[in-house]
Amino acid sequence: MIGRVTWVGVDVVADNLAARGSSGCAFENVDLEVAAGRLAVLVGSAGSGRTSLLWALSGRMRLVTGRLVVGGHRYDEDPGAIQDAVAIARLDPGCVLDPWLRVEEVIAERALIGGPQFTESALAATFATMGAAAPAGQRLVGELAPGEELVLAVALAAAQQPGAVVVDDVGAGCTSSEARWVWECLRELTFHGCTVIAAATAPPPFDDITVLTLTPPHPTGARAADRSDLQENA
Repeated sequence: MIGRVTWVGVDVVADNLAARGSSGCAFENVDLEVAAGRLAVLVGSAGSGRTSLLWALSGRMRLVTGRLVVGGHRYDEDPGAIQDAVAIARLDPGCVLDPWLRVEEVIAERALIGGPQFTESALAATFATMGAAAPAGQRLVGELAPGEELVLAVALAAAQQPGAVVVDDVGAGCTSSEARWVWECLRELTFHGCTVIAAATAPPPFDDITVLTLTPPHPTGARAADRSDLQENA
């Protein structure tokens, strides 16, 4: 029998956020308010700063200006508390599943680093919550369909029972029907309490979500994630 997982979502409030990457301004003048247990989508093309913004909202990228509060924790006072509250499913570069590992290997790896809340039972319950089937353990991650791989990454993060999950490039490489399925999986997580902040080139066809459209802060844009600006304990 599959157990149950309970999420206590956190709210996310950003006022006038700005950050810099290796090519200059990564994003600027960002205002965002996400209620606990809701889905927010950052929409933008390459160079719009959406990946850097996800790093920042998870407490793992240094800010130049602005105020960030996640679950009552202020970034300028306690970034570590924000990092503990927000789990990363996929952010590239920096946090992606190894395509050469088998599914069972990435699960075993997450059991070592995912904290005390992560168990195989919690992972199974997370897949059930999303209405998705876990891929067979012997399959290589790189052999999974794009949607399957992303849902696996989200399940691994959400099974840690964080207050929020962030995930980039939702729908990348997917057919329209597969992308719709992935978005449905993410929304199911929010129905069960977990806050989800996702980034994509286009929003899903849902009415009950927060959408923030980003544009490049300057003509050439900025590289998505300058590693020197990410917190050392990310």
